[in-house]
Formats: sequence, C-alpha cells, structure tokens
Amino acid sequence: LTARTVAQKLGENLGQSIVIENKPGAGGVVATEAVAKSAPDGYTLLFAADATITIAPNLFSSIPYNATKDLTPIINAASGPFVLLANPSFPANDIKTLIAMAKQQPGKITYASSGAGGQQHLSMETVKHMADVNITHVPYKGFGQGVNDVMAGHVPLIFGGITASIQLTKSGKLKALAVTSAKRSKAMPQVPAIAETLPGFRIDAWYGFMGPAGMPKELVKKIHDDVASIIKRPDFQARITADAMEPVANTPEEFATQISEDLNEWAKLIKSAQIKLD
Repeated sequence: LTARTVAQKLGENLGQSIVIENKPGAGGVVATEAVAKSAPDGYTLLFAADATITIAPNLFSSIPYNATKDLTPIINAASGPFVLLANPSFPANDIKTLIAMAKQQPGKITYASSGAGGQQHLSMETVKHMADVNITHVPYKGFGQGVNDVMAGHVPLIFGGITASIQLTKSGKLKALAVTSAKRSKAMPQVPAIAETLPGFRIDAWYGFMGPAGMPKELVKKIHDDVASIIKRPDFQARITADAMEPVANTPEEFATQISEDLNEWAKLIKSAQIKLD
C-alpha cells in the first residue's frame, strides 16, 4: 500500500506512468536480485523491505547480490511492526498461551510465512528461541498464499504487516495474538506486545526505495527529494498513520547507516538463535 501510494504521487510529479511489478519468491530475494542487476538509470527501483537487505545476507551462505555493494540506498519511506495472526478457531488468544501450548506439543503447532528468511519467518524464530519452544515452519511463496491457508484453517498462525493485519482482524477473518513492537501499537491497543511476555523482544520492519549500484549522485538526490516531498505531505502522512505505519523520509546517507547497523544487529540475533538457511 505504501509503495502504491508513493508511486501514484510520484507518477503525477514526474509526468510518467510508474509500474509496480510484484516479484515474489525467496522472501524477496528474487525481486532484489532483479533490481541489483538492472541498469543504474533510475528507471528500475526496488521498494525494499528490510528482510532482503539486512536479514537474508545473515541467513543464507550464498545470495545473488551484495546488499551493501550492489544496491544504492535512496530513502526509507516508512516503518512499522508485525502482528501475530491466528485462525479464529485456534485455541490460543495471546502469545503466553501459545508458548504454553507449544511446550506441551513440541513441533506439532505450525506457522506460515511469506518465505524462508523473511521478517515473518524471523519473528517466529525469535519467539521460539527466546521462549525455548518448537513450532514448525511452513514457508510459502508470498504472504497472500500463506494467509489464505491460515484463513482456510490449513495452518493456524502467520505474522503479517500491521496494515494488512488490521484489515484482516476487523473483518473477523483472523484474530491478533500479539504485536512485535516494543510496546503496544496505538492502532491495536488491545493487542499485547510480545515483549510483555518475552522482555526485550522487538522487531520493526522498514520499507524504503533503493536502486542498483552505480546510480549518479544527482539522480539519487532527484529521486530522494521527489519521494521525500510526497512522504512529508499531510495527506500522505495521514494515510500512513491510518495504516498504523510511521513515515520516515531519511537521507540516503542516513539510510545507508541504518542498513549497516541493522545488518550487525540481525547478525547477532541470528547467531544467538543458531538460525541458518541454505
């Protein structure tokens, strides 16, 4: 939703049509690779989630791009937490009860994700590590496929972005067990934070624009300034806030620093949880 909102306004500003191409697969690695191998002319951009930029390099022994060498940070657009969602028939209504169930039934409870190495996957793996429980991962090729199976009752649990989660819970299709932010979300104040049960737990996702490596500085500045002007608009900020996200709009240099810091933090967490994918 954030990408489409920015794209619409950006297209108006540039007088050009902007096409959003969804490239699911490998938790976003497929799409990231496609942009990393594109010409650095500003016509192909990545609306990146932090999973493929700061998580995947720490999880996989080999990925087809270098997150810090093959991509150009432009601007972080927005950030927000995830929500642990469950089929309404699932017995647990909160993370504490889920953990108790998992201890009684090691390996028998399953959860879906949008793919191995994504934020949804790592959110539950962090819960498993901190709570010392065994919950079985069922990866899908995208959130849409995974959440459909959760709604159908084939898999009971999935982590979703807060925007989609609000819509799914309001409609009654799913119920919310917990949020991944350090504190409860203002948009879902009735839903406990995982940190209330597992102190120190915090996972917030960011979503930003990146391009291939080698983009001229003046081109990066042009795209940054155009996107930043949209993010700072009151109507855009109202839309983002309504979706329970926080607008960011940092500089390319600040975004690059954030990516470097996040890479180090995820490296520590993944090593402590002994998670490795190949």
